[in-house]
Formats: sequence, C-alpha cells, structure tokens
Amino acid sequence: MVKTLNLMNADTKEEIVIDADENGYIWGKTYEGKAIAIYAKQSIIIKGTRVLNTWNYIISGFAGISKESIISFKGIRFKNGVIRTIHPCNALHEDYEKSKDGILAYRVANDRKSYLINAGNETISWIFGSEINQRMSIEEGNSLSNGNALLDILFDKQQGYKTFYDWYGYVCDFCSFLTFRNNIFFEKIFLLRETPYNVNEAFAECYVKSEGEVSLRKFVNIIPITYIDDNMFNEMIMNILKQDKNHKGIPIFITPKDDRDAKIMDVGKIRNICSALEIELDLGGVRLKSGSNMKVLIETVKKDVKEHRDGKEPLSSKAYDYIFGNISYWDQPLAERVYNAWKQHEDKMQPLLSLYGIDIDQEKIEAFVKARNNITHNGFTGIDEDVANTAFVLMGLVYCCTLTRIKMPMELIKDVMGRRLF
Repeated sequence: MVKTLNLMNADTKEEIVIDADENGYIWGKTYEGKAIAIYAKQSIIIKGTRVLNTWNYIISGFAGISKESIISFKGIRFKNGVIRTIHPCNALHEDYEKSKDGILAYRVANDRKSYLINAGNETISWIFGSEINQRMSIEEGNSLSNGNALLDILFDKQQGYKTFYDWYGYVCDFCSFLTFRNNIFFEKIFLLRETPYNVNEAFAECYVKSEGEVSLRKFVNIIPITYIDDNMFNEMIMNILKQDKNHKGIPIFITPKDDRDAKIMDVGKIRNICSALEIELDLGGVRLKSGSNMKVLIETVKKDVKEHRDGKEPLSSKAYDYIFGNISYWDQPLAERVYNAWKQHEDKMQPLLSLYGIDIDQEKIEAFVKARNNITHNGFTGIDEDVANTAFVLMGLVYCCTLTRIKMPMELIKDVMGRRLF
C-alpha cells in the first residue's frame, strides 16, 4: 500500500486548509471520480505541495458517489491473508462417488463459524466463512475451487470511521494471539453496507499501511478458529477490549514480529515475558502463603502509612496507592510464584518440552528472573543459553495461563503446546 500521499495546491498564491472530520479523516476525490477519505488525524494546510504520511485511506468502489453516501457503514470485511490461516477455506469438496465420465461432481459444506458479542450497548457479529471460485477455461472447461477466506464483522448500528480504526486493531490483536506473530496481513479490507435485500455489500475498500512482506504461518503451527468456542471467544474479546479489572488483556506484547524475530531472544523480550507472567499470575490468583512474622510486619507498615496519609503533610493519593500496591507483593518473590504456576501447568506443557527437548526446574526459573532483575537494574548483562531456553519455554507458560484463563479445555491446550506455535 502507498504509505505517503503527495498533495498539491495548484494556486501558489493562496494556502488551502482541508478540515478533518470528527474521525480524523480528510475527504476528496480521486482522478477517477471516486470518493476518498484519508486519515490525517487533524486538519492540514497546503501551500505548494504537502507530503502526508498516513496509516489508512478509504476509497469508494464506484465513481460519482458522494461523501454522504459512504460516511458510515454497517460492517467490515477482512479477506484472505491471516484469515485464511486461522480459518482455511473448506466449503467445497470433490464427490468422487458421483463423478463419472470425466465430469467432477462437488458437494458444498457449511464451513461458516460465527460468534456474537455484546460490547457496550451494541451487539456485534464475527462471521468466518469462505467463497467458492468458478474458473472458465477453453482448454479445461469449467471448474470450481475453494477461493477466499472471509471475516465479516457486522454491527447492529451504523458506524463512523473511528470504528474502523478501533476494530482493525482488535482484529489484529485477535489474529496475532492465534498465530503468535505481530505483523498481520490481510489481502483486502472492505466496508460493508446493508442493501434493501438484507445482503451485505462491499462499497468501499480500505488501504492500511503494512510492514512490507509478511510471511504467513502454516495451519499446523497456529491456534485455529475451530478450537475457540463461544465462551472462549467472548473472554478473548472482552480482554482485547479491556472491559474491566478482570479482563486486562491478552499477552500480545510477547509475540514476535515475524519468523526471523521468533528465532531471537533478547533483553527486551525477557522483560516482556516477565511482565506477561506477572499479569497472568495476578489474574490467575497464583499467590503464596505469607508467614506469620511477615503478616505482622505488613500490618505494622500499613498502619504507619495510613497514619502518615491522615497526617498534616500527606502525599498524593496516587503515591499511597503505589505504596500499598508494593506492600501487597511483599513475601511474594516472582521466581517462586512462576515456579508455582509452572507446577500447576506442567502437565499441559509437556508436549512443548518434548517437542524441543528442553527441561525446566526451579533453579532455571530463578536464574531467569535474576537475569531480568539484572537487566532492569544494571542494564545489559548478557544472556546465556539456559536463560534463553527458559525464556522460550516460559512464553509457552504465559500462553498456558492465558488459555486457561479464557477457559480452553486442558486437552486442547496440550494440543496447542505441541503445534510449534512458538
């Protein structure tokens, strides 16, 4: 996709101000007469020429359409790319028993998978499906094949373009988690409107800034849509939307950019893995029992802090929140909590350990946490092979905790751990 647009003011004497709408888009027409909306974030001024860097622009499918007719939409369609990876086309099947005299017979199966969620005051549908392609050839005659994999996101109300901005990100997060890759690719993206015949029609195409060539993962190496039931999907989306304190997100920030990045372990990844573990351990309730002496000390310190807060020169309320938050982690060393979580999920993790021949014990987990602490407090200190291997396996533990949190059955989690996801 074009990442920059060159805008020119033909009148060199006067500057032009192009106002952005409430969604941050400026509007115009292409040479073909199609309406175009370009994300500029704010109004822009053009004196002679202006180079505009943008992450997104949207072009109507037909010429002569007014801005008013495409300013809102009822759905977004994502076509192929990563959608084909997590939900492969599987609607068309050759029927060999009914094929005869050189003529192939086909049967069509319903490969549609749909989910329904309630977010805020809206009902939103996610519908995975596929299209069947027909090919006509003079030499080979007519043929059918499984064609395009689609994800349609349908809203119960008309949406402004900010919704596209938001939901494009949500879909990317969802697909990143399932494929364990941060760079996500879609072949095409369309906006949909509802026709009088209740058909969702694509009326505009969305162009989004991409990272160049993106390698798509194999189906056998990812978490497929077929593993995600309605309850799990709802939990995932509520976490992606970060709806409340029990849904703080899913660990997208530990996913590598691409296949090359997946083979590298560095200090930034080690910090991120530890952060992801801390989030999952808190949400999963992995806490250790405090000794009686520590409990007495904690209560004494809390009492002193409260007296200071009620005194003549108190600190800010945020400062006290920070202090009490720190006190809550006393006698909760991360290495012990991670090892405790490891023991809880060890059976689920066995396929991953067997696949790569890596052994983990309490000593290696302690060395990993110590390495993270050294990186945080002393800067780069080097990463030895044991720490790198432990970090690699602990990414699997993060996923085990997350998949358990969204209520994936144990047997499916074990299968995920054996799919070379990481």
